[in-house]
Amino acid sequence: MWLVDSGATQHMTSSNKYMRNYKTMAPVDVHLADDGVVQAVGTGDIVMSMKTPRGMKKGVLTNVWHIPKLSRNLFSVGRFTKDVGPVTFESDGCFADSKGLKWQLGAREGKGLFKLCMAPMMPDEANAANAIVKKSYGVGIDMTSVKQWELCDGCALGKQTRVSYMKSSPNRAKHVLEVVHSDVCGPMQTPTFGGKRYFVTFIDDKSHFCVVYLLRNKSEVAAKFAEFVAFAETQTGKRVQTLRSDNGGIEGMEGYRFDIGC
Repeated sequence: MWLVDSGATQHMTSSNKYMRNYKTMAPVDVHLADDGVVQAVGTGDIVMSMKTPRGMKKGVLTNVWHIPKLSRNLFSVGRFTKDVGPVTFESDGCFADSKGLKWQLGAREGKGLFKLCMAPMMPDEANAANAIVKKSYGVGIDMTSVKQWELCDGCALGKQTRVSYMKSSPNRAKHVLEVVHSDVCGPMQTPTFGGKRYFVTFIDDKSHFCVVYLLRNKSEVAAKFAEFVAFAETQTGKRVQTLRSDNGGIEGMEGYRFDIGC
């Protein structure tokens, strides 16, 4: 987590894993608000993503100090004001104003603390920084070109998306009652007024017509299936050919083809 700090003279972080252009430096003492002293051992740039009125933008915090013993990452208001523009503090957060664009930098965390509303980006995402430079979206940005980074395996896996579902299945039934789907649910924590704690559904694959029966016991499924078959076959003049179920309560339904586990 990053905190917005109006007293810090530099952006500071305890980890250098998000940094690019990292350089070690001779240790420099940094005096903290609690009178403690820690040492900065390096500097680098961190690509950040931020939400603005124009959507998500990216910027680069330059010359961020690496201080391994720092307990919290600090965003320097003074450094940001010098590099980009003024920061105003209000009751619900702090806000930046640059080139007529105002956006929230931090949200009130409590006890006078403001949590930075930006997130550091993993190395492969920093490749977009060249475009940021050209469009002047940078936060304290170094105007030199950003070099291509190697692909981060974790980021690549995290950005993968599943294949879209098919709009329709190629194996759908061609006639009513050719395939009937069934499922049993229960026991429910709260019974109906009639004391029923289960229900079973029968859905025709072709028409999507659905019938639901309430049950006192799971053992009633076979009887309700027989009731459904009599009703459906009378209404359609067709025969039930296949029952597709997860194997719940099919005892006593002999004489039908079952697709189990579908």
